Amino acid sequence: MLEALPERLPEGHKNLSARLTGYALMFCDGKMQSRQVMPIEVAYQAPTKAGGMKDKKQSMSMQANYCMFCGEKYNKDADQAA
Repeated sequence: MLEALPERLPEGHKNLSARLTGYALMFCDGKMQSRQVMPIEVAYQAPTKAGGMKDKKQSMSMQANYCMFCGEKYNKDADQAA
């Protein structure tokens, strides 16, 4: 997460932290696949126009590529059919 998040944040950000806050199962239409979706809380400092830094918090979700129960990779073709 900490490697992928910086590209989504403002240039010059500092003190990035992220934590997993739980998980939820998502049911997709079509083939009725379940997917794990995990809410994430992100905190960082972003530069201001005045030259200082301001604390920022952001919430986002991360969808798993593999099933957390059986370890099988999710089928991308099923995503496009849904």
